[in-house]
Amino acid sequence: MLPVAEGKARPQTVRLFFALWPDAVMRSALDQLGKQMHEQCGGRRTRAEAIHITLAFLGEVAVTRIAELQALAAQLQGDAFDFELSHSGWWRQNHIAWVAPQTVPQALITLVSELQRQLKVAGFEVDMRAYVPHVTLLRKAYCPRPLPEMAAITWKVRDFVLVQSVMTEQGSAYEIIGRWSLAYK
Repeated sequence: MLPVAEGKARPQTVRLFFALWPDAVMRSALDQLGKQMHEQCGGRRTRAEAIHITLAFLGEVAVTRIAELQALAAQLQGDAFDFELSHSGWWRQNHIAWVAPQTVPQALITLVSELQRQLKVAGFEVDMRAYVPHVTLLRKAYCPRPLPEMAAITWKVRDFVLVQSVMTEQGSAYEIIGRWSLAYK
């Protein structure tokens, strides 16, 4: 730990990420799918109120920069879109069971690319690995057999959010601290 200069306190930080947040109908459908996957794979289910798709993970950010992030998001020009979650799987290396789109819509790729670009320009650390949109439904799962085919679920994306993650005894609790609409074509 670095020493704090006398008279200078460290800035308070919060853990933040941008995400797609499902409406109640979509959240319920994904929660049901998580229950079915849990029967086959065990593990720990994602709580229904925490289901999302991460667009950009920021990690610890100074509280004083939240307004800057909100202004940056308000300037993004993105289009509303629909896509189908039709593919499920399990990552052996981190024991996560997930669902994802078979085909990623161009509007999602554009939104993520522009968000990452703006964040980088503003001096935020951005993970530049290839973007893999997915919904984590189980953690600490073990799925030795392939998951059964799933019926496609259509997600109507009309906005994106900025989320604060707070650690609790039950795991991470999420609070939406900003929401921005996407344009209809």
